[in-house]
Amino acid sequence: MQPADDPRRPLRDVVRDLISPDLDVANVDVSGKRVLLRVDFNVPVDEATGVVTDASRITAALPSIRLLAGCGARLILASHFGRPEPKKQSRAQMEAAYSLAPVAAWLDRELNGGSSNGSSSDGAANDNRNNSAAAANGTGSSGKVFVGLAPDCVGPEAEAAVAALQPGQVLLLQNTRFHAGDGANDPGFSGALAALCDVFVQDAFGVVHRDQGSVTGITVHVAECYPGPLVRRELTELAHRLFEPARPLGVVLGGAKVADKIGVVAALVELADVVAVGGRMAFTLLAARGVSVGSTQIEADWLEPCRRMMARAAERGTQLLLPGDVLWSSSLAAPVDTGVQLLTLDCCTEDSPCIPAGRYGVDIGPETMAAFRQALLGCKTIFWNGPMGKFEVPEFGKGTVAVAQAMDEASRERGAITIIGGGDSVAAVTAARLDGAITHISTGGGASLELIEGKGMPGLRALLRGRLVPAASAPESAPASAPAPAALVPVPQQQAAAAAPACCGVTKKCCA
Repeated sequence: MQPADDPRRPLRDVVRDLISPDLDVANVDVSGKRVLLRVDFNVPVDEATGVVTDASRITAALPSIRLLAGCGARLILASHFGRPEPKKQSRAQMEAAYSLAPVAAWLDRELNGGSSNGSSSDGAANDNRNNSAAAANGTGSSGKVFVGLAPDCVGPEAEAAVAALQPGQVLLLQNTRFHAGDGANDPGFSGALAALCDVFVQDAFGVVHRDQGSVTGITVHVAECYPGPLVRRELTELAHRLFEPARPLGVVLGGAKVADKIGVVAALVELADVVAVGGRMAFTLLAARGVSVGSTQIEADWLEPCRRMMARAAERGTQLLLPGDVLWSSSLAAPVDTGVQLLTLDCCTEDSPCIPAGRYGVDIGPETMAAFRQALLGCKTIFWNGPMGKFEVPEFGKGTVAVAQAMDEASRERGAITIIGGGDSVAAVTAARLDGAITHISTGGGASLELIEGKGMPGLRALLRGRLVPAASAPESAPASAPAPAALVPVPQQQAAAAAPACCGVTKKCCA
């Protein structure tokens, strides 16, 4: 036997365990128990009004909240919100900018039928300070499902608020990131958080790739730990469809940094049939291929790993699509002196780059949009994570919308399985009102990518702590495996220049 949370266990096996009926919290008697539900309420809030502007993450958690409260749990909600800096900011500064009061106001309206319109951030804060006091002293909340926002997430005030909870009632703890111990996974913090509950339920899929106090550390101190309904649904949808996909499998990746996603791209080269890359990260891949991209920022230390990854794609026969044309602008904030430029190897010179000096690639061009669409419509499963350009500027968002339209067309007209891996892609599809036919929209961007990559996912493994599974044994006559691809790590620029193809890396002549 071996520990079920052994980091060496294949992630597929961990996922299989977590979605088994044995770990379905719906089958657990939680009546009267203090259940801490880790949720992801890191939602956008209008700074002027204090109103939640996109409640999709809260809405996604409502079925779990209603299930557990309906089963008689004394339900405690814990979440992070924003990026407070407890080592640099005072408590008052953090509360002014990162309090969960706007979320508490939203929950009050949804769970209690509250009449507050949330038009004032001060009003929301005052309402929830009153609710917090009621929760702490056990008065004024007997008729409510949601009793309010606790003044803190650990310590005497949080303990008093939890002690006042009745079965079927719901309490929201204050932002876990007000304490540095959460991000640092400090045992003192996680132990104090665990002291509030009898059962821990992880339902924040967006953070299960983090090793933090409210994600992994708490499981050391709580005997009963389960994946929540939302996490189980995410794992069922993503793992089933991406570990054993209907083929061809097409993947679209975008975003800013190659360093953040090179491991995912490399993993997908091994898994997918088509990989299309856009966004700023595509320019580093283009530069590695020999296309001069001018002032557009590239990650020089990652050029050589990109070359190795592209060579591996060619070796496997994976179709790796990069932009063939690009929209450029003299400003990243607005369309200034814009144009569309073909990206070809015959402009591989520093003196005459494809993108003119002082200008920036801000979106994929129309030919690339058409090429990506054609490739995706030939796929039976499509996964998308990351915008194709700086889509926050409407004029730079056409490529991202084009991918959303291709996903919608593939779903509606071709019957393809379409998955959006959280993050900015969800915002883009929702804004374009093209989310209706998508098979699955994930609540976790980074988590969905790491699930595909097969990385540690400590927040998932921690839920199996204390359980034992049969030790894996190698097949009696296992076939010789192919050599593993070289590890993709950054190479300092001077080393990369020596390792690059001579035509592009050293002499700067054009690659025919």
